[in-house]
This record gives sequence, structure tokens and C-alpha cells, in this order.
Amino acid sequence: MSAFNHMVNTNPLPSIVEFGELFSALVRMKHYKTVVSLSKQMEMAGISHDVLSLTILINCFCRLCHVDYGFSVLGKIIKLGLEPNVITFSTLINGFCIEGKIGRAIELFDVMVARGCKPNVHSYSIIIKGLCRVGKTTEVIKLLEHMKVVGCEPDVVIYNTIVDRLCKDRLVNEAVHIFCKMKGTGILPTVVTYTSLIHGLRNLGRWKEAFGLLNEMKGGNIMPDLVAFSVLIDIMCKEGEVSEARVILKTMTEMGVEPDVATYNTLMNGYCLRMEVVEARKVFEVMISKGRMPDVFSFSILVNGYCKAKRIDEAKQLFDEMTHRGLIPDTVSYNTLISGLCQARRPLEAEELFKDMHSNGYPPNLVTYSILLDCLSKQGYLDQAMGLFRAMENSGLKPDLVTYNIMIDGMCKYGKFKDARELFAELSVKGLQPNNWVSTTTIDGVCKEGLLDEAHKAFRQMEKDDCSTAQGCISGRATY
Repeated sequence: MSAFNHMVNTNPLPSIVEFGELFSALVRMKHYKTVVSLSKQMEMAGISHDVLSLTILINCFCRLCHVDYGFSVLGKIIKLGLEPNVITFSTLINGFCIEGKIGRAIELFDVMVARGCKPNVHSYSIIIKGLCRVGKTTEVIKLLEHMKVVGCEPDVVIYNTIVDRLCKDRLVNEAVHIFCKMKGTGILPTVVTYTSLIHGLRNLGRWKEAFGLLNEMKGGNIMPDLVAFSVLIDIMCKEGEVSEARVILKTMTEMGVEPDVATYNTLMNGYCLRMEVVEARKVFEVMISKGRMPDVFSFSILVNGYCKAKRIDEAKQLFDEMTHRGLIPDTVSYNTLISGLCQARRPLEAEELFKDMHSNGYPPNLVTYSILLDCLSKQGYLDQAMGLFRAMENSGLKPDLVTYNIMIDGMCKYGKFKDARELFAELSVKGLQPNNWVSTTTIDGVCKEGLLDEAHKAFRQMEKDDCSTAQGCISGRATY
């Protein structure tokens, strides 16, 4: 501000070029509002704008998400008899793209061309990025071809933008085609290009092709970044090649790329999928020794690993360690341990953890209730199960068919056929259509109770609901 005040009080006044340099410096420091204010003061001091200073003002309005004000400045440029240049138009087009007004951006792009202002690579890059952001890949490909027709060669930034969007839209074959075309024109792919493709191929389960791209990167002396390495580790883990994933982790660190928590989590999960929870715990300890603090997901992975290995007490210890480290377990963490306790036939401990979850401000979801209801009903704790079922309804959660089937199955298993029938009758009231499994469970129960008329009603309801296995169900129960 002091520099500006000095300039406007100088006699004679500095040229607009010097004011433009000051405004440019302020923009680099992101002082957009200051530039807008000083621009007004400059005009009041009798200093006329040029195209550059007004383009800077347009940029400031766009950065402040006032692109319409920026558009009015373009009108002012034309009204003053000045000629907006490619930078002016590109700046405003970018502003429209930032605000998601891609239609107006395209209109302005066409106006620029109509006025004889030839778009450059940067102009095309802006409009292509905007189109990609809203998923208009077909238009992007057409624009890419148009660039070549008018003699404007796309650069690596444009190709990377298109490849990334295509991969995110799972159009990986098209992305590979653009990638090959890019190399064919002599433009060398960067780590960004390879990472997008590797990620896209990974998402479609095309592991071998993704790994082949890593080898291509090495051959081209392109250093994979953290994302590329992490994707490859994930690929190896999902393929069951955890030892190979460990080698990639070692290579990664040797090349000076430090794994983050997400990378370590991926490797731990790979070991847990193979029931190698001891190895997963070793990775956990290595992560801590490297100064990477585990997150809630890290603990959830290990808790799940210990539960699957039927080492429930160690899972509980790890769960407690998480809270001692100041981390707050989320719903997934609670669900994982509750499920583990249920599988270990420790329903009362699972119920206590359920209560703890509630008291710590994490309302159980439908999955939580289903896990615990299944556990209680299968082990004969039917009163607790029914109480929990009604508590779930009172909490605002709506039981689905899976939940009802858990309850009906449990009631039938322990001879509480009346309760099973009442639950089955609730389905239509709740707007749920019984599927084969629920209907079959109910028919089985009422047949065992000797209530063949009730069984017949349930069967007719199945026919009405077009259950494909209705005939098989009734014939299978005819011996009762």
C-alpha cells in the first residue's frame, strides 16, 4: 500500500506499466481484493488502464469467484477501444470453468475465435480441463482433434488431463489409445501420465498391464511417485503377491520415496487377507519406527486381522491401544470388533461394546445391529435380540429384509413360532416384500408348529409376490 501511495503522489505520475507490475506482484501474493481496491483508486487518480492492467483485474475477480464482474471488465476493454488478447480471453474462460459455468466458457472461447484471436495451447488446456471436470470426454476428444487441424499441437499437460479423466470414467481403453497417440507425436509421458493409467488399470483389475507400465517407467528413467508405488503395492496385495508388494516397498524407500500411512495400510491389509496377521503387525511396527503414526484405519485393519485369526483378546488389546493413542474408533472399527466377538461366541462382550459405542457418540448403523442381532438370535438370547430389534426401530433405523430374516430365523430355530409369524406379518405393513429366503424360513417354522393353514397362506403370498422357488418350498415342507 505504501508503494502505491508513493506512486500516485509522484509528479509526474508513473506509467500504467509500473502500476501493472505492482498489481502483478500483489496477485502472486494472492492479494486479489487489494488489487481490486487499488485499481479503483488508480482510476480516480486519473491513470488510464491498458489491456494488461484490466486483464489482471479480470483475473482477480475470477479468483474471488466473481466471474460476472470479470466479464463486465471485458466489456469495458472493448468499450474503451482496446483489443483483448489471448491472455485476456483465457483468463476469463478459466474463471467460468472454475465456477463450473462450462457452457459460458465455451461460448467465450468461440467469441475469441470469431474476433480473430487465435487460441494458444494454454487456452485449449483451460477449456479441456473444464470439460474434463464435468465429464464431457466426447467433446474433449473432438477438441483434441481440432487442435491438430488448426496446427496447435497439444502439450503433455493436455494429454495428462485427458488420460486422467478417461481413467476416472473407467474408459481405460480410450485412455491407453490417447497415451499411445501421445507417444507417437514425440511427447514423452510423465510420472503423472503413468500414475493415472496405472490407477485406471488397477481399478479394472488389469494388474499385469499396470505392472508392465511400471517396467516401462523404469526403462524410461521415470521415477514413480508415491501414488504410483502405492497403486502397485495395492495391485500386488490384491493378487495375493504380498512378498512382491514388500519388495516394491523396499525399492520405493531405496529410491527415496517415503511410504505414507495409506501405503503401509495397504500392505498390512494384504497380509491380513492371507491370514498372516503376525507379518501385518510387523509392518505396523515398522511404520511407527519410521515416524508414521497409524490412523484409525490402520488399527481397524489389524483388529480385523486378529478377529479373522480368532485371536480376539489381541484384537481387544489393539482396540484399547487405539483409544490410548488418542484416536477415536469409528463405526467401522466398532463393527469389526463386535463381529469378531460374535464369531468367537462372546455375545455379552459384544453387547457391552455395542453400548460403549453408543455412549461414545457413535450411533450404531444397520450393519452394527444386524451383526449383534444375528449373534444374539443364533445363540438363543432371543429376548435381548427382540429388545435390540425394537430399540433399532425406535432409533429411527428401518430394519431391512436381512434384519427381519435374522430375527425370524432365530425365532423359528428356538421354537418361538408365534413371534416369527408376527414378524413376518410386519413385512407388508412396513412396505417390505418378502424374498424367497424370508418366506421359506417362515413356512418352515409354521409347518414345524403344525399350522398348515398358516403355511398355505404364506405359500400363496409367495406365489402372489412371484417368488420363483415357491413350489420347491411347499413340496419340501409337505412331510410336516
